[in-house]
Amino acid sequence: MLYYHVHPYSLTKHLWQISLHFTQVDNKDFSLSLPNWLPGSYMIRDFARHIVSLSACCNGRPASIVQTNKNTWVCAGQTGDWQIDYQVYAFDASVRGSFLSTERAFFDGACLFLRHNQRSQETCQLQISDLPSHWDIATTMPLTEQAQVYQATDYRALIDHPVEMGKLLRLPFTADGIEHEIIISGQFAEFDQQRLVDDVQKICTTQIAMFAAPDPFTHYQFLLHVGKGIYGGLEHRSSTALQADRHDLPQADAGNDDAYITLLGLFSHEYFHAWNVKSIIPAVFADSDLNTEAYTRLLWAFEGITSYYDDLFLVRSGVITPAQYLQLLAKTITRVQQGSGRQIQSLADSSLTAWTKYYKQNENSPNAIVSYYQKGALAALCLDHYIRIHTQQQQSLDDVMRALFQDWCQRGCGLAEDEWLNIAEKVTGLDLQQVYQQYINTTNDLPLTEVLAEAGVQLQWQPLPRQHGGAYVEQQSPKISAAADLGGRFQASTLGIVLQQVFSDGSAENAGLCAGDQLIALNNEIIADFTTQWSRFHPDEHLNVHFIRDGLLLQTDMVIQAARADTALLSIQNLQQVNNWLLG
Repeated sequence: MLYYHVHPYSLTKHLWQISLHFTQVDNKDFSLSLPNWLPGSYMIRDFARHIVSLSACCNGRPASIVQTNKNTWVCAGQTGDWQIDYQVYAFDASVRGSFLSTERAFFDGACLFLRHNQRSQETCQLQISDLPSHWDIATTMPLTEQAQVYQATDYRALIDHPVEMGKLLRLPFTADGIEHEIIISGQFAEFDQQRLVDDVQKICTTQIAMFAAPDPFTHYQFLLHVGKGIYGGLEHRSSTALQADRHDLPQADAGNDDAYITLLGLFSHEYFHAWNVKSIIPAVFADSDLNTEAYTRLLWAFEGITSYYDDLFLVRSGVITPAQYLQLLAKTITRVQQGSGRQIQSLADSSLTAWTKYYKQNENSPNAIVSYYQKGALAALCLDHYIRIHTQQQQSLDDVMRALFQDWCQRGCGLAEDEWLNIAEKVTGLDLQQVYQQYINTTNDLPLTEVLAEAGVQLQWQPLPRQHGGAYVEQQSPKISAAADLGGRFQASTLGIVLQQVFSDGSAENAGLCAGDQLIALNNEIIADFTTQWSRFHPDEHLNVHFIRDGLLLQTDMVIQAARADTALLSIQNLQQVNNWLLG
């Protein structure tokens, strides 16, 4: 057995002190390493860079330990009792990191725990000590009979149970007889706790009901940290680490505002990952040593399908209405349509290059890549309806997901690159090769207009201002006059605006403007309120723009282009068909 002991070395210096104890029964050399990435987040993060000191001893005497690369250390073989002591700097407040302060602490085990590479299958014990007396600890790692001592079956299990520490609000509930907890850290005002519990309970119960037994966990925790302007989540086998703005929590006697619906969607998304990613998983992820990238063309099926179901389960569980669901869907459709990268990159390629493109986006990303989350969700929608139509509504994507989960339960191993499609064809009895090729392997636009029409929803494209974002409408309106389009995203500045991204072949790009340019005047009028000033212009107008680049005052002439008809408006045409899809 391997024994890990974690305690704060200094709350103010944000340093963890960690000791790893084990007994070597032979004199063979062995190695220790820290992962370079962690499951669920597909970017090399080099966690070992946060180790600030490291030493080893054997049988109470200093022992040789030599670093051989950025995250690996080799120890000269020696029998006896070993102890590895090291300190880790912890000031990454994300769900992917390790954090330690006077107010709270959190860690994902991949950031802290050295792996004994020759004994990674052995049972691990974790002791956490010397925390402030008023702090609580939350984790789903099994607790031993000793206080604050936990046990994991092996190294992969050890790093798959994040730990939240501090002053915690615990909100327990059961879903289908399984114990769940929402555990909230951070500073927040009074909110409607019962409403949050009731809504999340409905979502969990509905998701559990979709999949046949056995359930992938015996208890589950949502570790939610709230703060200012934060958002994110990372799935684990029986828990998830979440972050949200404190004002996203529901208020008493208030309706479902956009912020709260987004928070519920985050709960739903990460919970669904307990089946789709933590159970159903690409073989390359399941087999990875977490040292180097693990490449798959299937991320669309794991993140995209999960993104399809996250909002779908909000309406299936009754926490939002079909109209609210279509509002969310319209925004997703619009975001995908407004990115010209969808014409450059397929979903399969987006999945493969996530490590260097999706997770390392820059100012040109909208022109070069497509999101396997967002377009993946729309591809899942199209696949779902294709299956429904061609099986006379007898089967759906639900049946494929159940079959994939049962396959994992029976075999206990990840999916090879061609197995997702093979299982989908087997369970539906359909030849999906052509539609899979079109949706996943090409840059063709998805047939959303036709697919949604078959589901009782009308999709209309309108040339609205980019910031509109798409919407559900009670009834479609006639074609409107096109808005003036800047052709870029911007951020307000103390003077004017700063371009964040410039879109291909748009007004800004054709005028020679670049990301980082600070626009300060339009037609010689200083920009005080860009949105108001821009609204006065029309397509085909010529505009003189003054801007600052590299400390120099420059100017250019711009011909304003019309907004493309790429904003999605959705309306219900056949309520029965919509209900059969969303609620059936």
